[in-house]
Amino acid sequence: MYVIAAYCAVMTLVRFMRQRRNALTSQLRKAFDEEHQRAVEAMKKQKRRDEEAKRQTAFEQLLEKSRDAA
Repeated sequence: MYVIAAYCAVMTLVRFMRQRRNALTSQLRKAFDEEHQRAVEAMKKQKRRDEEAKRQTAFEQLLEKSRDAA
């Protein structure tokens, strides 16, 4: 009888530990996905800024050349 009670207690504890592990895993996965999405968006914004700065620089150089030619 003691063995059965101990087995039930251990299995209940294991079940609760699995549930807690699964909850923490899904929480961490969600946090990681959100952070990854923020990082991707930040990289896209930085790339867009860099491209815009490059275009602006090219435009300004074109203006300088056209002023010098005139």
